[in-house]
Amino acid sequence: MMLQRSTSRGQAMTEFVIVIPVLVLLIFGAIQIAFIYSAKITLNYATFQAARVGANEHATYSAMRRGLIRGLAPLYTSSSTMGGFRDDIKEGVSSAARRSAVSEVDNYVRIVRLSPSAASLAPSGFGVANELGYFELPNDNLMYRPGAPHQGVSLQDANLLKIRVQYCYKLMVPIVNKVVGSLAELRNNRNPASYHPHETLNDPRFADRNRGSVNDGAGMLGVSDYETLCKDRAGRREGFILTSEAIVRMQSAAYDGDPDEEVGDRMCDGEYMVCP
Repeated sequence: MMLQRSTSRGQAMTEFVIVIPVLVLLIFGAIQIAFIYSAKITLNYATFQAARVGANEHATYSAMRRGLIRGLAPLYTSSSTMGGFRDDIKEGVSSAARRSAVSEVDNYVRIVRLSPSAASLAPSGFGVANELGYFELPNDNLMYRPGAPHQGVSLQDANLLKIRVQYCYKLMVPIVNKVVGSLAELRNNRNPASYHPHETLNDPRFADRNRGSVNDGAGMLGVSDYETLCKDRAGRREGFILTSEAIVRMQSAAYDGDPDEEVGDRMCDGEYMVCP
């Protein structure tokens, strides 16, 4: 009787040791997925805010950056007052080590301005030189402006601001972050293209979607690859790329440059912002 009881206890302990790692992964995985879902919803809102601010301020990088910071701030503040909320955003400007909406946008976000396109803003398209030395897209009296479409796009349609925002979200749940960060061979995207014999445009794997060549071939021009956007997070396998899009009607003339003294040089620079 004693031998049978001892054997049962030993069997229960063995089963517990086998099951507990799986149970921990499931629990931690559910928590991490919830965080990712929350970040995606917040990014959708932030992208719309960026488009709204950009539509009113000439579709410049500085304007859309400000909208993204405001939209992402709820992820990085615990303040319950508007004053504290504002202070948390300001602190991020001078505290690169602290995770804040400002540091996240400045380090792990790329904005792709799909419309107005660079061709529409060029003088060969609809672009008109303004007093600041930039070319702008006429925005007044659009109903009465005639003219043939440029590359199949009319002036009215060119005045739609459409942006795509990529954000490398940091995976924070221990153990699971390494698993999710390595999902579908994400870490292998740091290898040369010859390492990916499976890379195809018609049937790409999840990992391929994080490679620039496949994205360009699929018409997703300007989006960043995994390693470039996630930087140090890619090396530690702690990054997960989230993407969101928004489209609004321009309420001001779109510029091909940004007069902002602080971040104006990032406008269409190919790293922080891409203007295909």
